[in-house]
Amino acid sequence: MRIGPAVDVSAPPRFLLSDGMSTSTQTPTYTTDPEPPKVSAGFGLAFAAAQLAVMSVMVAVVLPHGGGPSASATDRGGGVLDAIDAYRVANFAFMASGTLLLGFLGVVRYRLHRADATGTLATVAVAAGTLLALIWPLAGMLHDVALEAAAAGTDVRLLGAWDSVAPFGLAFSALPRLFFIGAIVVGLRRTGAPRWLLVSGLALLPLAAIGSATLVVGALFPVLAVGTLGYELWIAALAWHWLRTGSDH
Repeated sequence: MRIGPAVDVSAPPRFLLSDGMSTSTQTPTYTTDPEPPKVSAGFGLAFAAAQLAVMSVMVAVVLPHGGGPSASATDRGGGVLDAIDAYRVANFAFMASGTLLLGFLGVVRYRLHRADATGTLATVAVAAGTLLALIWPLAGMLHDVALEAAAAGTDVRLLGAWDSVAPFGLAFSALPRLFFIGAIVVGLRRTGAPRWLLVSGLALLPLAAIGSATLVVGALFPVLAVGTLGYELWIAALAWHWLRTGSDH
Protein backbone atom coordinates (compact mmCIF):
# COMPACT_ATOMS: atom_id res chain seq x y z
CA MET A 1 0.00 0.00 0.00
CA ARG A 2 1.53 3.38 -1.05
CA ILE A 3 0.77 6.57 0.84
CA GLY A 4 1.49 9.90 -0.90
CA PRO A 5 3.18 10.56 -4.25
CA ALA A 6 6.18 8.64 -5.41
CA VAL A 7 9.51 10.38 -4.96
CA ASP A 8 12.47 9.95 -7.32
CA VAL A 9 15.42 9.87 -4.92
CA SER A 10 17.92 9.88 -7.79
CA ALA A 11 16.92 13.35 -8.94
CA PRO A 12 18.67 16.43 -7.52
CA PRO A 13 16.73 18.24 -4.78
CA ARG A 14 14.42 21.02 -5.92
CA PHE A 15 13.47 24.15 -4.03
CA LEU A 16 10.37 26.29 -4.50
CA LEU A 17 11.00 29.97 -5.03
CA SER A 18 8.70 32.74 -3.79
CA ASP A 19 7.19 33.25 -7.26
CA GLY A 20 6.20 29.61 -7.55
CA MET A 21 9.12 28.62 -9.78
CA SER A 22 11.41 25.84 -8.73
CA THR A 23 15.12 25.35 -9.06
CA SER A 24 17.46 22.45 -8.45
CA THR A 25 20.89 22.28 -6.88
CA GLN A 26 23.41 20.87 -9.31
CA THR A 27 27.16 20.59 -9.32
CA PRO A 28 28.53 23.56 -11.31
CA THR A 29 30.47 22.89 -14.47
CA TYR A 30 33.87 24.55 -14.71
CA THR A 31 35.73 25.34 -17.89
CA THR A 32 39.51 25.33 -18.17
CA ASP A 33 40.91 28.78 -18.87
CA PRO A 34 44.54 28.58 -20.08
CA GLU A 35 45.25 32.24 -19.33
CA PRO A 36 45.83 32.09 -15.52
CA PRO A 37 48.34 29.20 -15.76
CA LYS A 38 50.21 31.09 -18.49
CA VAL A 39 50.37 34.24 -16.39
CA SER A 40 51.57 32.17 -13.44
CA ALA A 41 54.26 30.54 -15.59
CA GLY A 42 55.35 34.02 -16.60
CA PHE A 43 56.03 34.74 -12.93
CA GLY A 44 58.50 31.86 -12.98
CA LEU A 45 60.46 33.54 -15.77
CA ALA A 46 60.23 36.90 -13.98
CA PHE A 47 61.46 35.34 -10.74
CA ALA A 48 64.51 33.75 -12.32
CA ALA A 49 65.42 36.83 -14.36
CA ALA A 50 64.97 39.22 -11.44
CA GLN A 51 66.93 37.06 -9.01
CA LEU A 52 69.84 36.67 -11.41
CA ALA A 53 69.87 40.39 -12.21
CA VAL A 54 69.69 41.50 -8.57
CA MET A 55 72.39 39.09 -7.43
CA SER A 56 74.67 40.15 -10.31
CA VAL A 57 74.33 43.81 -9.37
CA MET A 58 74.87 43.06 -5.68
CA VAL A 59 78.04 41.06 -6.35
CA ALA A 60 79.45 43.62 -8.79
CA VAL A 61 78.37 46.91 -7.20
CA VAL A 62 77.11 46.59 -3.62
CA LEU A 63 78.97 43.80 -1.81
CA PRO A 64 82.50 45.13 -2.61
CA HIS A 65 81.79 48.01 -0.21
CA GLY A 66 81.98 45.50 2.63
CA GLY A 67 85.50 44.43 1.74
CA GLY A 68 86.81 40.92 1.20
CA PRO A 69 86.56 37.91 3.50
CA SER A 70 90.03 38.62 4.85
CA ALA A 71 89.04 42.10 6.07
CA SER A 72 88.37 42.58 9.77
CA ALA A 73 84.84 42.86 11.13
CA THR A 74 85.51 46.53 11.88
CA ASP A 75 86.57 47.30 8.30
CA ARG A 76 83.67 45.33 6.82
CA GLY A 77 81.14 46.96 9.09
CA GLY A 78 82.51 50.44 8.41
CA GLY A 79 82.40 49.88 4.66
CA VAL A 80 78.81 48.64 4.78
CA LEU A 81 77.76 51.59 6.95
CA ASP A 82 79.31 54.03 4.49
CA ALA A 83 77.21 52.48 1.69
CA ILE A 84 74.06 51.99 3.79
CA ASP A 85 71.69 53.44 1.18
CA ALA A 86 72.99 51.11 -1.52
CA TYR A 87 72.52 48.14 0.79
CA ARG A 88 68.96 49.20 1.65
CA VAL A 89 67.97 49.48 -2.00
CA ALA A 90 69.68 46.20 -2.87
CA ASN A 91 68.00 44.39 0.04
CA PHE A 92 64.57 45.64 -1.05
CA ALA A 93 65.17 44.58 -4.66
CA PHE A 94 66.38 41.22 -3.41
CA MET A 95 63.26 40.68 -1.27
CA ALA A 96 60.89 41.81 -4.04
CA SER A 97 62.50 39.55 -6.65
CA GLY A 98 62.42 36.56 -4.30
CA THR A 99 58.72 36.84 -3.55
CA LEU A 100 57.91 36.69 -7.27
CA LEU A 101 58.11 32.93 -6.79
CA LEU A 102 54.71 33.08 -5.09
CA GLY A 103 53.10 33.92 -8.43
CA PHE A 104 54.70 30.85 -10.00
CA LEU A 105 53.15 28.51 -7.43
CA GLY A 106 49.77 28.79 -9.14
CA VAL A 107 50.89 26.96 -12.27
CA VAL A 108 52.93 24.53 -10.13
CA ARG A 109 49.75 23.52 -8.30
CA TYR A 110 47.76 23.38 -11.57
CA ARG A 111 50.27 21.15 -13.35
CA LEU A 112 50.95 18.84 -10.42
CA HIS A 113 47.27 18.38 -9.69
CA ARG A 114 46.89 17.23 -13.28
CA ALA A 115 49.70 14.74 -12.72
CA ASP A 116 48.40 13.56 -9.34
CA ALA A 117 44.66 13.87 -8.73
CA THR A 118 45.12 13.20 -5.00
CA GLY A 119 46.76 16.60 -4.64
CA THR A 120 49.70 15.17 -2.69
CA LEU A 121 52.42 16.44 -5.03
CA ALA A 122 50.75 19.83 -5.40
CA THR A 123 50.45 20.27 -1.64
CA VAL A 124 54.09 19.43 -1.01
CA ALA A 125 55.33 21.69 -3.82
CA VAL A 126 53.19 24.69 -2.86
CA ALA A 127 54.12 24.41 0.83
CA ALA A 128 57.84 24.11 0.04
CA GLY A 129 57.65 26.88 -2.57
CA THR A 130 56.02 29.22 -0.07
CA LEU A 131 58.91 28.65 2.34
CA LEU A 132 61.38 29.26 -0.49
CA ALA A 133 59.73 32.57 -1.30
CA LEU A 134 60.10 33.69 2.32
CA ILE A 135 63.25 32.25 3.92
CA TRP A 136 66.02 33.70 1.75
CA PRO A 137 64.32 37.09 1.17
CA LEU A 138 63.83 37.24 4.94
CA ALA A 139 67.63 37.48 5.21
CA GLY A 140 67.42 40.85 3.45
CA MET A 141 64.97 42.14 6.04
CA LEU A 142 67.16 40.90 8.89
CA HIS A 143 70.15 42.64 7.34
CA ASP A 144 68.10 45.86 7.25
CA VAL A 145 67.62 45.49 11.00
CA ALA A 146 71.40 45.27 11.41
CA LEU A 147 71.82 48.36 9.22
CA GLU A 148 69.39 50.32 11.36
CA ALA A 149 71.16 49.23 14.55
CA ALA A 150 74.54 50.29 13.16
CA ALA A 151 73.15 53.63 11.98
CA ALA A 152 71.86 54.20 15.52
CA GLY A 153 75.39 53.93 16.88
CA THR A 154 76.03 50.29 17.75
CA ASP A 155 79.46 48.73 17.26
CA VAL A 156 80.10 48.39 13.50
CA ARG A 157 81.83 45.08 14.17
CA LEU A 158 78.36 43.61 14.70
CA LEU A 159 77.33 44.85 11.25
CA GLY A 160 80.39 43.22 9.75
CA ALA A 161 79.49 39.94 11.44
CA TRP A 162 76.01 40.10 9.87
CA ASP A 163 77.54 39.20 6.51
CA SER A 164 76.67 35.60 7.34
CA VAL A 165 72.90 36.16 7.41
CA ALA A 166 72.55 35.89 3.61
CA PRO A 167 74.51 32.62 3.10
CA PHE A 168 72.91 31.10 6.20
CA GLY A 169 69.44 32.05 4.97
CA LEU A 170 70.27 30.59 1.57
CA ALA A 171 71.55 27.37 3.14
CA PHE A 172 68.37 27.03 5.19
CA SER A 173 66.22 27.58 2.07
CA ALA A 174 68.03 24.70 0.35
CA LEU A 175 66.12 22.27 2.60
CA PRO A 176 62.58 23.11 1.35
CA ARG A 177 64.10 23.39 -2.12
CA LEU A 178 64.64 19.62 -1.99
CA PHE A 179 60.91 19.03 -1.55
CA PHE A 180 59.96 21.69 -4.11
CA ILE A 181 62.14 20.31 -6.89
CA GLY A 182 61.47 16.69 -5.92
CA ALA A 183 57.68 17.04 -6.09
CA ILE A 184 57.87 18.81 -9.45
CA VAL A 185 60.23 16.19 -10.90
CA VAL A 186 57.86 13.39 -9.87
CA GLY A 187 54.99 15.25 -11.50
CA LEU A 188 57.00 15.84 -14.67
CA ARG A 189 57.87 12.16 -14.85
CA ARG A 190 54.21 11.17 -14.56
CA THR A 191 53.24 13.49 -17.43
CA GLY A 192 56.04 12.49 -19.78
CA ALA A 193 58.06 15.71 -19.72
CA PRO A 194 61.34 16.02 -21.69
CA ARG A 195 64.15 13.92 -20.29
CA TRP A 196 66.56 16.86 -20.03
CA LEU A 197 64.17 18.64 -17.68
CA LEU A 198 63.91 15.57 -15.45
CA VAL A 199 67.66 14.83 -15.40
CA SER A 200 68.62 18.43 -14.65
CA GLY A 201 66.05 18.60 -11.85
CA LEU A 202 67.38 15.39 -10.31
CA ALA A 203 70.94 16.71 -10.53
CA LEU A 204 69.95 19.72 -8.41
CA LEU A 205 68.81 17.56 -5.49
CA PRO A 206 72.25 16.43 -4.23
CA LEU A 207 73.59 19.96 -4.72
CA ALA A 208 70.80 21.32 -2.52
CA ALA A 209 71.35 18.64 0.11
CA ILE A 210 75.10 19.22 0.29
CA GLY A 211 74.73 22.99 0.07
CA SER A 212 72.37 23.07 3.06
CA ALA A 213 75.29 21.82 5.18
CA THR A 214 76.86 25.27 4.76
CA LEU A 215 75.04 25.96 8.02
CA VAL A 216 77.65 23.68 9.60
CA VAL A 217 80.65 23.83 7.25
CA GLY A 218 81.23 27.21 5.64
CA ALA A 219 83.59 25.72 3.07
CA LEU A 220 80.57 24.14 1.31
CA PHE A 221 79.24 27.53 0.22
CA PRO A 222 80.52 27.15 -3.38
CA VAL A 223 78.36 24.03 -3.75
CA LEU A 224 75.41 25.99 -2.39
CA ALA A 225 76.05 28.86 -4.81
CA VAL A 226 76.31 26.55 -7.83
CA GLY A 227 73.15 24.70 -6.80
CA THR A 228 71.27 27.99 -6.37
CA LEU A 229 72.31 29.23 -9.80
CA GLY A 230 71.27 25.92 -11.33
CA TYR A 231 67.95 26.02 -9.48
CA GLU A 232 67.07 29.49 -10.79
CA LEU A 233 68.01 28.53 -14.36
CA TRP A 234 65.94 25.34 -13.99
CA ILE A 235 62.91 27.33 -12.84
CA ALA A 236 63.29 29.53 -15.92
CA ALA A 237 63.50 26.48 -18.19
CA LEU A 238 60.51 24.85 -16.48
CA ALA A 239 58.39 28.00 -16.76
CA TRP A 240 59.32 28.37 -20.43
CA HIS A 241 58.46 24.72 -21.08
CA TRP A 242 55.04 25.14 -19.46
CA LEU A 243 54.42 28.35 -21.41
CA ARG A 244 55.17 26.66 -24.72
CA THR A 245 53.29 23.41 -24.19
CA GLY A 246 49.54 23.46 -24.44
CA SER A 247 49.34 19.94 -22.99
CA ASP A 248 49.88 18.94 -19.37
CA HIS A 249 53.49 17.80 -19.89
